[in-house]
Amino acid sequence: MFLRIPKLLNADQVAAITAMMAGAAFVDGMATAGPAVKAVKNNLQLDRGTSEGVKAADETIMRALAANGSVRGAVLPKRILPPYYAKYTEGMSYGQHVDNPLMAAPAGGPPLRTDVSCTIFLNDPDGYEGGELQIKSDLGDATVKLQAGDAMIYPTGAIHQVLPVTKGERLAAITWMQSLIADPTRRRIVYELDLVCQSLLRKMPDSDEHRTLMRNYGNLVRLWSEP
Repeated sequence: MFLRIPKLLNADQVAAITAMMAGAAFVDGMATAGPAVKAVKNNLQLDRGTSEGVKAADETIMRALAANGSVRGAVLPKRILPPYYAKYTEGMSYGQHVDNPLMAAPAGGPPLRTDVSCTIFLNDPDGYEGGELQIKSDLGDATVKLQAGDAMIYPTGAIHQVLPVTKGERLAAITWMQSLIADPTRRRIVYELDLVCQSLLRKMPDSDEHRTLMRNYGNLVRLWSEP
């Protein structure tokens, strides 16, 4: 499922995160690149160990994702990883790749199964040229360049890339989520049922149709979820 989340972060939250990034140390993104992407990864990544204010930025993003109705409905997140913060200057890019299916959790917790990837754009598109997020799908390439604070959610198994930045600087935060429902087809079914439930609630709030649909939505989530 591909889903744009407009205004996941408000202007004040974006300003606080980008101010943190402005004073942070960055390292070559190759430091965390696996063997499969070393040849295509060319960006800068915030050094979490030496930068102040990272935990506050993490909490802002993770709380925004957990509280967003579209994220809750489409992803049903069970776990959300702290994001990493990326910077692309002129000439930098991240070629076609697939994110890891399992990622280490902080504080030595069990690995997180990466069902859904999320890119959060942190500066406006007129601040740089190029740098689009491009995701392959069965219908062709989706090319995305969003406003600051907007997010794009897409399957972690999708081949994607960041096109070369030709002018300016691109800032983004990237995170991954494990869903309560592992199967993407089932996850889409319950998401679309949820959308219909919400529509019926607005149009027919006290109706047998709404109550029946809500019951079946709940039963499917109960049947398919992995608490």
